Amino acid sequence: MALAAGTRLGVYEITVLLGVGGMGEVYRARDTRLKRDVAMKILPESLAADSDRLARFQREAEVLASLNHPHIAAIYGLEEQDGTRALVMELVEGETLANRIARGPLPMDEALPIARQIAEAVEAAHEQGIIHRDLKPANITVRPDGTVKVLDFGLAKAFGPPEAAHSVSTGPAAVSPSLAPTITSPAMTGLGIVLGTAAYMSPEQARGKAVDTRSDIWAFGCVLYEMLCGKPAFDGESVTAVIARVLERDPDWSALPATTSGRVQYVLRRCLHKVPRQRFHHIADVRIELEDVDASEPGGSNVRRERVRPWVPWLVAAIAAGAALAVALWPASPGASREVMHLDLPSPADVEVQADASQAFALSPDGRWFAMVGVRDGVRRVFVRRLAEPDFREIPGSARSNGVAFSPESDRLAFVVGTVLTMYSLSDGSTSVLAAGADFLSGLAWGEAGIAFVRENAIWFVAPTGGAPRQLTTLDVGRGEVLHAGPGWVAGQPIVLFSSLANDMGTERIEAVSVEGTPHRWVVLERATLGGWSPTGHLIFQRDGAMMAVPLDPKSLQAAGPVMTVMPAGEVAANSVGGASAQITRSGTLMYVPAAYGRRSVVMVNRDGLSIPLAVAPARFTNPRLSPDGRRLVVDDSFMTEVLIDLDRGTRSVLQPPAAGSGYVAWNSDGSRIVFRRFNHPHSMAADGRADVAVVPHAGASDYASGSGPDPDSMLMVRIGTDTSGDIYLFSLSGAFMPRPLVTGRGYQGGGQLSPDGRWLLYQSDESGQPEIYVRAYPTLDRAWQVSEGGGTQPRWSRDGSEIVFRDALSMIAVAFDGGGARPVLGRPAPLFRQPFTFGQTISVPNYDVAPGGRFVMLRAEPTVAPFHVILNWTNELQRLLDESR
Repeated sequence: MALAAGTRLGVYEITVLLGVGGMGEVYRARDTRLKRDVAMKILPESLAADSDRLARFQREAEVLASLNHPHIAAIYGLEEQDGTRALVMELVEGETLANRIARGPLPMDEALPIARQIAEAVEAAHEQGIIHRDLKPANITVRPDGTVKVLDFGLAKAFGPPEAAHSVSTGPAAVSPSLAPTITSPAMTGLGIVLGTAAYMSPEQARGKAVDTRSDIWAFGCVLYEMLCGKPAFDGESVTAVIARVLERDPDWSALPATTSGRVQYVLRRCLHKVPRQRFHHIADVRIELEDVDASEPGGSNVRRERVRPWVPWLVAAIAAGAALAVALWPASPGASREVMHLDLPSPADVEVQADASQAFALSPDGRWFAMVGVRDGVRRVFVRRLAEPDFREIPGSARSNGVAFSPESDRLAFVVGTVLTMYSLSDGSTSVLAAGADFLSGLAWGEAGIAFVRENAIWFVAPTGGAPRQLTTLDVGRGEVLHAGPGWVAGQPIVLFSSLANDMGTERIEAVSVEGTPHRWVVLERATLGGWSPTGHLIFQRDGAMMAVPLDPKSLQAAGPVMTVMPAGEVAANSVGGASAQITRSGTLMYVPAAYGRRSVVMVNRDGLSIPLAVAPARFTNPRLSPDGRRLVVDDSFMTEVLIDLDRGTRSVLQPPAAGSGYVAWNSDGSRIVFRRFNHPHSMAADGRADVAVVPHAGASDYASGSGPDPDSMLMVRIGTDTSGDIYLFSLSGAFMPRPLVTGRGYQGGGQLSPDGRWLLYQSDESGQPEIYVRAYPTLDRAWQVSEGGGTQPRWSRDGSEIVFRDALSMIAVAFDGGGARPVLGRPAPLFRQPFTFGQTISVPNYDVAPGGRFVMLRAEPTVAPFHVILNWTNELQRLLDESR
């Protein structure tokens, strides 16, 4: 029952009720002795009547009263009268942060000072071993002079029993998440068990697990996000929906203002990482990061000067993934600063970074430009920015792009549109075609003599002005060579280094080829794969899983000193670095995608978009594919291995033997074999895990599987040609017949899949000028019916063939399908849900699959650090490591 005005509790006189929450009623009261106003929290009867818990509360309140910080509302003491017990606290005049946010997002120059003061308060409490557990805008007050006061510090623990069973009320949310009362267990409300507010609870807190200071760091991230966006990071119509979003989804990063600096984005992603050990471990680190942010330079890159952090794992990963390290031998500019500095680069808003792709980003040789390939609105595009400017811009005409590389003068950019090698001038915006038929999967490098690229698994070369490309290498069939990849130029010389890979493991080697005169190859190092040149004069490479370095004579390209181990294989393996990419510039700058970036969870998604994680540890997964019976799932892991997941047993096994590259996995019609790419060539293997790997006859480097054929021996595949972007073919896995063209044209035809009854061919084509979804009767293929309206990508059949689904940017679209007659009956496209599940590398290869019951197996990006990290003058640290290894 509310206390009436004038009621006395000791020396305190109640004046007005301020509010009611899950931890009791709060009143404004007058301290008649000291002549000041205070806030009095009347304790719940359930607490006041429990002597054990009251004694524990007394002890906790004593600890909380010891806090003395300008940004923490103080606790003055406890009062008791006639069975009523109250906590006496500092009365803070001002507006709650929740009320301020209700008026709209806070500008950066207003949000940052508030965030820093909150971080200072949390840091002071954590230093005393006190965790807030219920940090939210409603518990933060901003005084008229701008001073921030954090309320209710540690009361969640003080009010709760030591070993409370955490369950959560799931009724509809009646108020804003920021103002929602602290959640209590419906089964134990009498005990007053405090759990926190759903929208600000960390995943571990929502699951009822033990919490530590990292839960407060999560809540801080939620508060900072809400200040900048004007809406909660996790919202929903009920507590259940909010908790589901906390556990399963990322915040809508695209809602952040475009001017949000890279450092602030980095802080948010590190605070809101769902895995506690990947979160900031100390709020002091958050405070330091925010203190370095200059609100007057929004969106800019952020530089940290510090000792270089461990670098080798990311470099090793680049070699393992077959990424070319674009390196030159020129020394740094005379007089240039040689201090090691770290630079975090954010990605553009609403863009999915293609971290798994080779040559998906580039730093210009002069260090002034950065370019990257990313997916926006369902289409791969090239984005570029000056490092001195805050914003990216999209390169016109770069839709469906792949690899990128800068010219040696840093004034032009090369990228591959489909298979067309294209040049873009950064000075005047002009575009020109240099060559056709480039294979973006295996690397791209621009040197003084021209551009080296991969076509048909070999190294090719074209002059920087364009013209007829020239083949530099040919696969040595007698040696069993299957791929030449990762081209890189030797600075100042017309020589290209590349990795030569053969079917037999342990026979890989680094070779060189001259672009002048008749191409001539020679071996540089045996049992090695190319990493790249360092301005220190060393070739960095990988051998037997270890990271090595050797000084080379720049003219003869022969060893000029002993091979040194920079990192042993055991240490490399222990880092579990995955498939990150990296580059080294001629001035000694290292740029990489952190190994922690790009991890994805496999989730089962309902038709309303709600998802349930499968019991599979996140990894760099792509292209999930369910077996025909729906009981097994195979996914690509970093394009290096094929992982088979038994959905009934919950087991996971690696199917593919060690290989250099993989991808584009598909099942045959009876689920007995899996088709994938190995060494850039289509292979098939038994799905039962036997080492039964075979090359697909008559298939080449430009072919990849898209779906099963009409019988177990056949597969639908896409063939990329120099004159066409893509055509759909039927292949025999045994070689019983030659590849048969099904749908061809000057544009791109891809994603071919037969309906479950085998009567209809579903595919994607850009013959209309934009990607659309079509069906044709099979095997007549006499005419096409358009399924999508206004664009569509990544089509799939439902399990019973009664529906076609496809993606339109972030939306999943469904179209009812009746193919019982001579012509199909198509329903209108109907959106199912719009969620940022990862799109993947290509517009025609679905980065999802349709499960029984109309659900979807999809991939969800794990919260992580900024996608790109630069270490300026990194080779200074490399030289130190090399000196120590001698």
